[in-house]
Amino acid sequence: MNKSYELLCREAVMHGPLESLFCCIGDPVIGNPTQLMMEATFRSMLFPARYLTCTVTSANVEHAIDGIKALGFSGANVTAPHKVAVIPFLDGLTESARLSGAVNCIIKQEGNYIGDNTDGKGFLTSIELIRPVAGMHVLVIGAGGAARAIITELALHGASTITIANRTVEKAQDIIDRVGPHVKTTFTKEAFTGTYTIGAQYDLVVQATSVGLFDPDKGFDLVWEPKEQGSRIAADVVFNPVHTQFLASAEKAGATTVDGLGMLVFQGAIAVTHWTGKEANCESMRKALEEAFTI
Repeated sequence: MNKSYELLCREAVMHGPLESLFCCIGDPVIGNPTQLMMEATFRSMLFPARYLTCTVTSANVEHAIDGIKALGFSGANVTAPHKVAVIPFLDGLTESARLSGAVNCIIKQEGNYIGDNTDGKGFLTSIELIRPVAGMHVLVIGAGGAARAIITELALHGASTITIANRTVEKAQDIIDRVGPHVKTTFTKEAFTGTYTIGAQYDLVVQATSVGLFDPDKGFDLVWEPKEQGSRIAADVVFNPVHTQFLASAEKAGATTVDGLGMLVFQGAIAVTHWTGKEANCESMRKALEEAFTI
């Protein structure tokens, strides 16, 4: 008979420290759902571990990374506003983290702590459940941290063109300058004021800002040019609410929609696999989030 998760954890404590400790650092972290889905998949995997949510101020980022190393944590997540600030204190970066210029996942490898960015990879997974991104013409609204990670992965995986629409075109250009020289994707940028016409040439439209987070009535004034029913994918990074105003307008225009929970779950699942070498239980992770958000 398989031992319960609780029994495995008790035995680990009896015979020494828990096999693995993980954490999420950020400020603020109140209401961050990562711990819920991580603990859910650890229970499902019968993997004896503990996941902590830790408030770390900007002044203490270096101390926090030193502490993670000194205490032998097996991995960590990094959330706003520290995704860039942690980089100088890590032992290395993956290609995704280097090109995006941000870290949301820290992996312990042979005693070294390596920064990765699984946000874009999680997003990519949620899209490629529908169809491959190679050859796609993409519109990304936003140029913040989520947009950087998503654009990096879309470009690395063969998106044909990516247009970045942002209020500040300089931020869009910064992404192009960072990622463009390393990929074959053709980039363009456009000013975005909240009122925008989405052309029929786009196969994938990504809402990569925080607009609509915790506010289902907040959104943009978008006009969708006609396109064959289901031929266009519209994805929102906002995970709460799951049904955003952006997705409602996209669905009305005949697009196939992808909510933000998919990206959140898959980026976490990729991190778990990095940390444990085992496949995460995505179903248990999504269920934990749906229960937390009373979906």
